[in-house]
Amino acid sequence: MHLLATISFLFAALTSGEDPKKAPFELTLKQSVLARGMHVAIGDIADISPANTESLAIAKLRFGHTPVAGFARAITRSELLQSLVAAGHVAGEFQFKGANEALLQAIVIEVSPTELNETATIALQAVIGLEADCDVEFEVGTKMRAVQAPPGNRSQELRARVRGNSAGINSAVVDVEILVDGESFKTVPITFKLSRFRQVLKTAGTLRQGSPLGPENLVLAREKVAQATGMFLGSIEQVQGMVARRNLASGHLLMLGDVAPPALIHNGEIVTVILTQGRVKLTMRAIANHDAALGEPLTLTNITSRAQIQGIASAAGTAVVPTDR
Repeated sequence: MHLLATISFLFAALTSGEDPKKAPFELTLKQSVLARGMHVAIGDIADISPANTESLAIAKLRFGHTPVAGFARAITRSELLQSLVAAGHVAGEFQFKGANEALLQAIVIEVSPTELNETATIALQAVIGLEADCDVEFEVGTKMRAVQAPPGNRSQELRARVRGNSAGINSAVVDVEILVDGESFKTVPITFKLSRFRQVLKTAGTLRQGSPLGPENLVLAREKVAQATGMFLGSIEQVQGMVARRNLASGHLLMLGDVAPPALIHNGEIVTVILTQGRVKLTMRAIANHDAALGEPLTLTNITSRAQIQGIASAAGTAVVPTDR
């Protein structure tokens, strides 16, 4: 008997005829509904009367997702009533009027490639601006298309974040999220190609090994670099008193490994070698087998015995033999 009574009650609620007891709420189904957001509420599908606090709360109840753009969905009185019952309401609270079903379609607008690019660019510039050496040029490396998205009942906005919160040496990926009414609708990844520049010392002409380095043979230029920035020299002060470690071609970007202190001892030079053992200090004469700067290891040949000696350049014309104490 209970089941039959419920069926009769639902039937009475779905019909537009007079009911012995008037339902508290009257729902007038709309014939056509254009949804602006990602979700559809009861109030989007039907007008609810009387207008009061309770009917306003019912209108805000979520019915379901908006159909995909280009498709339509027919919503019947029965589906609407089932949704209300599922939300905790009693079927007898509602009387239906208007259309027998509502045709639901989605409204979408285009988010242009320009909007996506501008949002991504702002996020990328902010991250690059935090770098110590931020002379960077970039361009979009992916072909972008317009994205169709709901305009939202309240808002549609874009939010961008650089993936990993940092830019790479040659590239960066920025994820642009489309938010509809504060909810994530879609994330569009945008790849940028990066070109990094910095002020680098460059040889103004060909330099031979051992050539003193300074303003007369080096220039400071803005150059595109791909390696780690710390490997390049970017000021004349960094090479003050230094010489070319090897032969360098004209236009060569100067790196740390290209420079060395000037040699104190030169190849073929007769050097005084000092050997200290406790309180005993021995000196001998030897020939340097190669150039050596202050503190660099040096191989020498004893003039008398022709024996090989391993020393360290300590001053002009002088080398010491390290000994264990």
